[in-house]
Amino acid sequence: MIKHSLLSNIKYVYRESFRNCKKMKFYLFTNFLTSLLTPLSVTLISTIIIYTLTHDVSIDKYVFVIIGICVVTFALEALNHYSFTHYEWENTFVRVTAFWIRLAKHQIEIDYPNIEPKEKQKKTQKAFEAISSNWVGIEHMLKRAPVLVFNIVGLIFYGVLISIYVPQVLPVLIIMSIVNFFLTKRANKYFESKREEVNDEWSEKYYLSRTVTDLTNGKDIRIYRLDKWFNKLFALLTKKVTFLRKGINRKYMFAEVSNTIFLFIRDAISYYIIIMMIIDGKINVATLTFLIGIVAGFSSWLNGFMSSFNDLRRANILINEYRDCLDTKNVFLHEEGKSIKNIKLPIEIEFKDVSFTYPDSDKPTINNLSFKIKAGEKLALVGENGSGKTTIVKLLCGLYKPTKGKIYINKEDLSNLNIDEYMDLLSVCFQDSEPLALSVLQNVTCSKEKEVDIDKFWEALEDAGLKEKILSLDNKENTYITQVFDESGVRFSGGEIQKLMLARALYKNAPLLILDEPTASLDPISEEKMYLTYESFSKGNTSLFISHRLSSTKFCNRILFLENGKIVEEGTHEELISKGGKYKEIFDIQSKYYREDSNE
Repeated sequence: MIKHSLLSNIKYVYRESFRNCKKMKFYLFTNFLTSLLTPLSVTLISTIIIYTLTHDVSIDKYVFVIIGICVVTFALEALNHYSFTHYEWENTFVRVTAFWIRLAKHQIEIDYPNIEPKEKQKKTQKAFEAISSNWVGIEHMLKRAPVLVFNIVGLIFYGVLISIYVPQVLPVLIIMSIVNFFLTKRANKYFESKREEVNDEWSEKYYLSRTVTDLTNGKDIRIYRLDKWFNKLFALLTKKVTFLRKGINRKYMFAEVSNTIFLFIRDAISYYIIIMMIIDGKINVATLTFLIGIVAGFSSWLNGFMSSFNDLRRANILINEYRDCLDTKNVFLHEEGKSIKNIKLPIEIEFKDVSFTYPDSDKPTINNLSFKIKAGEKLALVGENGSGKTTIVKLLCGLYKPTKGKIYINKEDLSNLNIDEYMDLLSVCFQDSEPLALSVLQNVTCSKEKEVDIDKFWEALEDAGLKEKILSLDNKENTYITQVFDESGVRFSGGEIQKLMLARALYKNAPLLILDEPTASLDPISEEKMYLTYESFSKGNTSLFISHRLSSTKFCNRILFLENGKIVEEGTHEELISKGGKYKEIFDIQSKYYREDSNE
């Protein structure tokens, strides 16, 4: 991970913020100016009053000056409050509408290998933590960076005054503050060393919260009395979190307590020096009042500087993780890849000596796999669970690159193609897809309403065996799935969801059709209907059918039987049965259960 400097991250955050919100500059400058001038005007008023009292001067002479300064002070305070309030609001607005959306957009568009592995998921979680609330990461920097600048300017201004009138006080103020700086720096280092543990806690907490609030888990939690188990997990996690947070907080508490003690010592020494000056007759009471105000102001600016600087260092850690996530490079070629808009149809596919090992594993899922799918051919991949079928689908869909070997599309290396254009050629029905909490129409078409081909939509539903169900609903195709965005939404069964996903693939009507276990949740009647219509909706397309039910692949031109990531048998259904190998053995076992079910 590239660790950007604090200054680099401040520039980055403000550059992006100003680009998305022009008003922030005005609010920031106004707040800066009023924050600097307000304390000075208050000090001037008290100095003038003390001067008139100690020099036997009539206050009437300065009454209009005092009133004028009071009016200016009131105006500065009002303007300061106005600019501060609006600046704070814009901070939140920018975080949510600019930084959050940018990261979400990046996660949607980034190549799949950058989001699925556990390591990548942790990286994403760290990035989202930087935009998770008002007082961390991005927004914390937006709040504290101006404070740091205000304090630096204030320190310079008040430091010049102190160096002119009481230079001997300046070293005391600076030395004590440096000690506190290093104590807080030590706490920041400890916090950074515990980042991985903090992120793991966040992941575990998020998983538990998401699981217990997911309605699909509600039945199992109640029937199997998992509530006690989850409560125990929450208690253990809370204990772990509390222990870790206490360790971090202790470091910062020690720094804060030390700062309070040093603040008292620092101010006591400074005021002692000034009081001794008036006792020695070096200054008068009016000057004493002025100097006490200046020293108090300088002390306040110095405290603010240390506090804001240390806050920014903590925010800097999270922003580095945010930027690191955005800097993730794509695995595939996009606009720079070879265009295939005018590719010859139907598509021919070839896997040549392909091996693949998942990032979180050291064992290959498929090994030296080679096969061809002829243009317009209907090929089936069958095998037991874990044989590598779904991995082949992921590779063919351009979700992953082979660890070794090549995949050719019409004799072109897939890794050299424009992956976005290639994905336009795919209609895929994944076995583990979940519908979006949107309308049936939106789920199937994945398009804006004005771009929808309604006739094509209903045709896809009919081919998928879901048309009658949708027509029976009160809101028909505009019915929402789940009640997340619409209280009148409905919940579909597992089989209905699978039909919906099939309808989505059929609506797209791309030249390469991939069906990954499309009948796994279907009842026998729906399964049979799907087989009968498969020939019609796959006509003219190259198609790949994945299943562990061997009887479901009879209608395919060719079948590849997989075992441990390798092709062990190949042929038509009849040819494989006649060979009497592993395919026939499993087919006979499955057929036996089907016959027993039928007899029952």
